[in-house]
Amino acid sequence: MVLARTAGTGYEAGRLAREAGIPSWAMDSDDITVANDCFLRTLVLAEHHHGVPDVGLRVGADFAPGQLGVYDYLFTTARTLGEGYAASGRYVDLITGVGQYAVVAATERVVRVTFSLAEDEDRGRELAIQTGMSDLLSRSRWATGRPIGAVEVSLRQRAPRRSTTFSDFLGTTRITYGADTDSVTLRAADLELPLRTADPALAAIMERHAASLPRIQPRPTSWPDRVQQVLAAAVLAEDPLSLTSVARRLATSPRTLQQPARRVGHHLAP
Repeated sequence: MVLARTAGTGYEAGRLAREAGIPSWAMDSDDITVANDCFLRTLVLAEHHHGVPDVGLRVGADFAPGQLGVYDYLFTTARTLGEGYAASGRYVDLITGVGQYAVVAATERVVRVTFSLAEDEDRGRELAIQTGMSDLLSRSRWATGRPIGAVEVSLRQRAPRRSTTFSDFLGTTRITYGADTDSVTLRAADLELPLRTADPALAAIMERHAASLPRIQPRPTSWPDRVQQVLAAAVLAEDPLSLTSVARRLATSPRTLQQPARRVGHHLAP
């Protein structure tokens, strides 16, 4: 499903998939959800090595119901936008083991949606947060038929060179960078809007089905575990292994990759 959400952003799909550790057989299926690591690496590699501009925002903006399976239908069958957000929040671990979001009442007039990601402070985390925010607004516009935009946005990342792109995708010029949290503030009245595809009977069925499905477990976050996962993915994809290729998959430099290995008495061959 994640592969479908990254399609159309301008990259050479086959090459990028291999570099991100996505096996070739997954590219031939519409019913495969790739690992969290693969998704984050796909975003970073698309931006840095394939020159796809604003990839995080673009991936999130391309909402099409059903690409994320049950998770999408939990949202689209809800009665109102607010109920759709609530259902999505309860079952976000159907599609990711590292991300969460929550709706927090700020005042009677606005609500804040906070985003969190159990990731290191790296570019993959920043791009994934952008994807989450863009996706939230994209699916909201699709489901309500209204041009919903944020009242204001807070991002922990540094300000980009061009902030107009963020304003275009998120629907507001009130964007704070270097903030303490990642959040989107919306009009409280928007959460009461009915969804065009609301179906209470089907929503109840989808809720029961979702409750029976296995959840994605949080991935290991230590550096050795991440390297081990990359090595395993490369073997699965039958790709040649080298210091340079492993560093590329981790979206880091060979020199940086060598440093933790040396601290534990190992050396990685080029």
